[in-house]
Amino acid sequence: MATLQCDLGVAARVVKDGLLLLVQEAHGRHQGLWGLPKGHVETNESPEEAVVRELLEETGMAGSVTGLAAVRTALHQDHPAVFLTYDMTLHAGKLQSQTEEIASTGWFSLVELNTLEWVSETMHQLSIDGLSHRRTMPPQNGLTARTAPYAIYRTSQTVIHEQEMSV
Repeated sequence: MATLQCDLGVAARVVKDGLLLLVQEAHGRHQGLWGLPKGHVETNESPEEAVVRELLEETGMAGSVTGLAAVRTALHQDHPAVFLTYDMTLHAGKLQSQTEEIASTGWFSLVELNTLEWVSETMHQLSIDGLSHRRTMPPQNGLTARTAPYAIYRTSQTVIHEQEMSV
């Protein structure tokens, strides 16, 4: 099997009581800009493990994946770049106001989203989608036996039987 280098990133979209959890970047080219808690997948880590870790590191909140919200693909320095946004639910923790990477955290309404300066237009749109017409592909345990766990994400589809198709 051929191996391909890929830049793989993840983001956590957390909606609670009609509000969306956002973080403000403390450093770098996105300093002062708002977005979803996010980061890169590390070696020997699944994307789902990475998004749970990033949520905890950037906000102090523990959570779990409830589904896949979006996939963004691009080329970055001649290599594929894939960014996965997961819908998540919170379990425990106290929201940290700031960390080494994060200048501020907060819960925002749909109306407030347009008053913020964003890391990217994609992040802004994913946030709007999360508060307006949220659609999630729920996870399912892997369908084929393997030694390491994996998840399948797929949309719910109605099965049409052959008899229903013939008119």
